[in-house]
Amino acid sequence: MSRVTEQKIIEKVVDETVDTIIDKIDEVLVDYMYEYGDYEESDNKFFDEKEELIDSVITELYNRINNNK
Repeated sequence: MSRVTEQKIIEKVVDETVDTIIDKIDEVLVDYMYEYGDYEESDNKFFDEKEELIDSVITELYNRINNNK
């Protein structure tokens, strides 16, 4: 297998893994928002707060990853 092919496989695996993690984070975040929050529907307030929470989750993940090196 050529280096170019190997690199493309690595890039595909990394990309698919990241997409899966992001999808799972989004799914779990929404579940927790409904479980612990005061939401009855996915309105503008819900989506605005979801975006803020996503930013917080990403920041926390970044901090944990970098503090464990």
